[in-house]
Amino acid sequence: MAHIAFFILPAAGHVNPTLSVARELVARGHRVTYALSENYRERVLATGAEFLPYALDQDRFWDTMVPKQDAAEYTDQQEFVNMMTWMLDLTRQTLGDFERHFGDGAGRPDVFVCDPSSFWSGHILAAKWGVPVIRSTPTYVANEHWSLHPPVDTAEEQAEDPRTGALFEAVAGLLAEHRVEKSIGDFAAEVHSGPALVYLPRAFQYAGDTFGEEVRFVGPCTSANSFHGEWEPPGTGRPLALISLGTLYNKQPDFFRACVEAFRDTDWDVVVTHAGGVAEGELGDVPPHIRVYDFAPQGAVLAHASLMINHGGTSTVLQAVSEGVPVIAVPQMAELHATATRAEQLGVGAKVLRKDVTPERLRETALALTGSAEVRAAVARLRGEIEAAGGPAAAADAVEALLVPAAAAAA
Repeated sequence: MAHIAFFILPAAGHVNPTLSVARELVARGHRVTYALSENYRERVLATGAEFLPYALDQDRFWDTMVPKQDAAEYTDQQEFVNMMTWMLDLTRQTLGDFERHFGDGAGRPDVFVCDPSSFWSGHILAAKWGVPVIRSTPTYVANEHWSLHPPVDTAEEQAEDPRTGALFEAVAGLLAEHRVEKSIGDFAAEVHSGPALVYLPRAFQYAGDTFGEEVRFVGPCTSANSFHGEWEPPGTGRPLALISLGTLYNKQPDFFRACVEAFRDTDWDVVVTHAGGVAEGELGDVPPHIRVYDFAPQGAVLAHASLMINHGGTSTVLQAVSEGVPVIAVPQMAELHATATRAEQLGVGAKVLRKDVTPERLRETALALTGSAEVRAAVARLRGEIEAAGGPAAAADAVEALLVPAAAAAA
């Protein structure tokens, strides 16, 4: 039995794809430990994994993870500084406790599964103990052929900027303190390279055929557990639309009102989930064939859906397609624009910009997608790619593949 430790960004879109992988590893007899904030305890324990909690300032975390790009003071550089500062602070806060936990009877992990977007405790412990790391990536990976973001300055150039110089010195000091003999540039490169689990099929990744075999495109690994109760389908036999903006971009009552108006006079059933982003009464008069929830079990609804309207979240789009459902994506930031564009390129959906959202546009797009034989064929093709990617079993295979070299090196 191997010991596998997950260090994942404490956000649902990053945590949820890993849960079925952990469950698969536990079923294969491995011991799994998650380092996560307390609000994920129930989800982790449901997989059979052990839970190692840490304190998290939720307000600061969400302010860091969801930059206010329409604010006058927002810049890409400031976003970089905010993220790096948060990662450094949380690493300092947790690293000593994690090292003591794994060193004082809990047992060192044999493999670390680390989210490149998360804090660095797992990466530093792996480097310190010579333990292999595999990245857990819920969205696109980058190489010399494609990147979501334009090239950034090197660590040396960043260090010359007064906004980042002191921060880079602090990171270098942390690495030295823990006897990680790497430059900041080398450490950062290792965090974003090497073996990877990517929760997309290769066909959905931009320039997917340019990535080597160590990057495992395992497809969406949707958790089998629902954390949002039960849901009963209407049973009318009519088409059903599911509408959601996830949990980060959900405070948009104007958008949800446009959706209500789009389907008000149609023969569709509609499920709207707003994750607490809409106050009671903000949607006005809602007809009975449109049901509004804070949350609903997304997988259960998609199993009966004909269409999904969402924010362009990569996992959500692929979960919809894996159920044979086309999407209208209304993207909110760069990564979501990339996913909306990719869905449109592959013929499984349409992109509607926020500024273009009207009831008429949504209704016309919904009818065009669901009435198109070409869209149905494209969804079927991508659904086949998702199934062929292997899901949790393929992800567990990739993790286990790191155990053989590790065992050989130890011998």
